[in-house]
Amino acid sequence: MKTKVLKSILPVFAILLVVGFAFATEADAFLNTGYIQGPSGPIEVQVDCESEIPDACLYLDQQVFEDPEYTTPMTKSQP
Repeated sequence: MKTKVLKSILPVFAILLVVGFAFATEADAFLNTGYIQGPSGPIEVQVDCESEIPDACLYLDQQVFEDPEYTTPMTKSQP
């Protein structure tokens, strides 16, 4: 009786464990760090600028830069 219950519950538990771990990834892992011009200096922002379009990467309608000195603009065609 115990083995019959164990054999039926164990696969269900394993499937629930796998589904739980599948959704346990961090969303920030897919974002790039960039900088926009703020009123008192650079503001660090997290953006998703990876696409096939070589357009400027924008955050709140402002150009995003790769460094806080605003020397390298970030584009959407980054690898």
